[in-house]
Amino acid sequence: MKRTTSPSGKSFRYKRCDAQEIIVYPSDDQCRDQDETAIVITSFTEELVRQAIMQKGKILMGASRDNPPVGSLGYLLRKVNQSPQQLSYLTGILRDEGFCKIEKEGNAYVITHRRS
Repeated sequence: MKRTTSPSGKSFRYKRCDAQEIIVYPSDDQCRDQDETAIVITSFTEELVRQAIMQKGKILMGASRDNPPVGSLGYLLRKVNQSPQQLSYLTGILRDEGFCKIEKEGNAYVITHRRS
């Protein structure tokens, strides 16, 4: 299992299953590893987010589950009945894989595609 952090610095573990889904194991409230709760990020969600980052070049993360900003990745996920909270994990994974970088601008996280 691999370990990384969300844009806000929260540690989590994850693994890719058959090069499809990503299974995320968030840390508990005391930042300890746990195996009781997992979040599955589907290949559909990953591809949707990758495409949006590539097309825009620079885009707000918008991980607010209730009201993500219009035009953000979170807004895009809400439009397809997905939880924007997945972005806290997925963007950290994509950052570590070299696909994008994450910067904080004010209170917002901005995702920028790393063009080769």
